[in-house]
Amino acid sequence: MTLLKSTILSGVLGAGLGVAFAASVLAQGTSVTIENFKFGPASISAAANAPITFINKDGAPHQVVVTGKPFKTAVLQKGQSGAITIADKGSYNYICGLHPSMTGKIEVK
Repeated sequence: MTLLKSTILSGVLGAGLGVAFAASVLAQGTSVTIENFKFGPASISAAANAPITFINKDGAPHQVVVTGKPFKTAVLQKGQSGAITIADKGSYNYICGLHPSMTGKIEVK
């Protein structure tokens, strides 16, 4: 069974503790930027159990949904981040739940 944990890191621009926590998560995992209605990079490799952080730099809201899995981030407004952690190795496709033409792929090693 795939263990996929979704964590929202919204509002990290406020308290210092939140900023420190977000910086720690980004330092230990992989990050994907959402900008101009695209994921960048669209294909990534990540270690099992390492956080994959999605950072919305778009003016529009976005939501990361792992295809075929019941997990997703919250809707991310501009400046917000959401992270998922995938425990099982394999390939995972994802889309934006609000804009399904936005796609990406995660290879967990």
